[in-house]
Amino acid sequence: MEEILKKANELGLMIQGSDLYQRFNELSKKIEADQGARTLLEQYISYNETIMEKEEKGLPIEVDEKKKLEELGKQVSESTLIKEYIATQTYFFNLLMKVQEIINNPQGDPIPESRIIKPNASGKIITDI
Repeated sequence: MEEILKKANELGLMIQGSDLYQRFNELSKKIEADQGARTLLEQYISYNETIMEKEEKGLPIEVDEKKKLEELGKQVSESTLIKEYIATQTYFFNLLMKVQEIINNPQGDPIPESRIIKPNASGKIITDI
């Protein structure tokens, strides 16, 4: 079990050391520091979620609601910072999803983990980490 946790930590460090993670972290800080960009992004996300919920429930979406979403979308697309943040966030989340997919469906033969059972013990599985 300890070896698995070591490898998980190593993977976390590799991800944090990647250019993609570094850029995403940098852009996240820039968004947080830019009140206007942060507010616009929050409004866009919130309004978009509201419209999506209405669609899922089969509720009508008014013309003025569509226009407001379009206007917010236009403002978002005019912000270089927000566009780069969204693109980088998407790439980063895709990486994390691919990592999870590989964990769920690894290629090759399983590697036995010798530390699950203590040597000279009763054969009980160790659950205290």
